[in-house]
Amino acid sequence: MSQNSPRVKVQPMHPHREAVEAALVQARHSVIRDFLTYYLGIHPTDALPARSQFDPMAIPRMLPHLVLAEVEYPTDGSAPRFRVKVAGDEVTRSLGISMHGRYLDEIANSERPSMRFPIADRQMVVETGRLLHRIGRPRMQFSLDFADIELVHCPLAEDGATVDHVVSVFHYSGAPANA
Repeated sequence: MSQNSPRVKVQPMHPHREAVEAALVQARHSVIRDFLTYYLGIHPTDALPARSQFDPMAIPRMLPHLVLAEVEYPTDGSAPRFRVKVAGDEVTRSLGISMHGRYLDEIANSERPSMRFPIADRQMVVETGRLLHRIGRPRMQFSLDFADIELVHCPLAEDGATVDHVVSVFHYSGAPANA
């Protein structure tokens, strides 16, 4: 490179974006792959995508499988809470309970104390700013019987760094054909 050549500043790729790309390669079901493809499309190179960039109506095929939870940070420094803003029909049907507008910890503690609602998964997404992708046996009881579940929890951050929403997509293997 000569002294007169302009220097090109290369923007480093956000580490979460690389994790999404890796999950996309591992994803088994088209609902999860389609969601991750959409999510990558709104993901900035150097930050987390914002809630204002995420449009659930842009992915209508995935709406039944989607849960959008707002992250609330208590002022006492305790663990964040998750209030459900959107809960797709397939998720609601599989749980057998209404989630919309409710806090996940209240659902777990009041309606189904034995349900072992995996709130820790979303807390990990908040703490790390990275998605969680899992395939395997469900870790909680559903009202319908499924062989396996594939899920992804992805962070959204209006400021590009502080997670303020977690968007989740679920695919239940063995779900009835109308799902």
